[in-house]
Amino acid sequence: MFSFLGKKDEVEDDKKKALSHTLGIDLGTLNTVVAKPSGDKFDLFKIPSVVAVKKEDPTYVLAVGEEAKSMLGRTPEDIVAVRPLRQGVIESIAQAEALLIYSMDLGSGEEKELIDRIVVGIPGDASEVEKKAVEDIGKKAGANYVLVISEGLAAAIGVGLPIAEASGTMVIDIGAGSSDVVVISLGGITDIETIRSGGDDIDANIVEKVKEIFNVEIGMHEAEKAKIEVGMVHSESESEVGKTIVIGKSLETNKPKKVEIDSSLVADAAEPIVVKLVDALANVLERMSPELISGVYNKTVVVGGTSQLKGLKERIFEEVGVPVEISDDPMTVVAKGTAIVAAEPRALEPEVRLKAMK
Repeated sequence: MFSFLGKKDEVEDDKKKALSHTLGIDLGTLNTVVAKPSGDKFDLFKIPSVVAVKKEDPTYVLAVGEEAKSMLGRTPEDIVAVRPLRQGVIESIAQAEALLIYSMDLGSGEEKELIDRIVVGIPGDASEVEKKAVEDIGKKAGANYVLVISEGLAAAIGVGLPIAEASGTMVIDIGAGSSDVVVISLGGITDIETIRSGGDDIDANIVEKVKEIFNVEIGMHEAEKAKIEVGMVHSESESEVGKTIVIGKSLETNKPKKVEIDSSLVADAAEPIVVKLVDALANVLERMSPELISGVYNKTVVVGGTSQLKGLKERIFEEVGVPVEISDDPMTVVAKGTAIVAAEPRALEPEVRLKAMK
């Protein structure tokens, strides 16, 4: 059995069997990642968080995931492709339910095993109403047990940080729609700061920069591709500037046009989000007790797709003096963490956490 509290549990036969009926789900603005425990590993599925619906009836779902994503910006007048979540917040219950049902169906495998328990990661500042909405959607989708936890805590568990230690650890989770700075000690969250900004905002800023500089309008897909290929943030030790080609529509001629953009443009587009993230980190450090500083200094990890931007690690250290590590699998650690909790449903209860420390 998985053990993220520092002790290795004995695995009973009935518990092994129970793993096949559990799923961890990172319900993201851009992508939804599903993790199914399989021994001491995971079966992983990544699904674009996109649903295609009838225009006159947004509850009538036509497609989910990759098929729906391919329709973004390309649908006929009677079909709309939408994202059920914006900045980590559910905007449509019916569409989010369709996304969860699709996720659970993928996770059930070829034999379509019943999924009894799911654990879902959502932004740390989600309200009780938002948490209740996710729980209700999960139960409507067919799960008997639904637990909602902070994405930051899930990421810490998924990346293998020693969260049960009293010295403290920190996770910086930069998602597509929101970003969390989470401090964890004794197995629980001691502080959290959330900003409703992330990778999607960088993509939108790239679109605006290209329009402003080249008088060319590109789609969000092209902006995201450029961010992945030559993404960088400004730092004192800036990385080598890369270049890539994007294709958009000339606003002068309305014809297709190729333009070359470089890392500096992406860094300019990312700067407002980086500044917000640094401010959030500074706020957390200001509130942090001296007892936790050394642990956080030695054990801080950055996760999420945007963590891959060159220079981010250096910029964080320059601004707040905390050395950070970038996760090797930043896109899946939240889902893995939720799957571990799903496999050990009582693991986050206080008496279990404290027992694991002994």
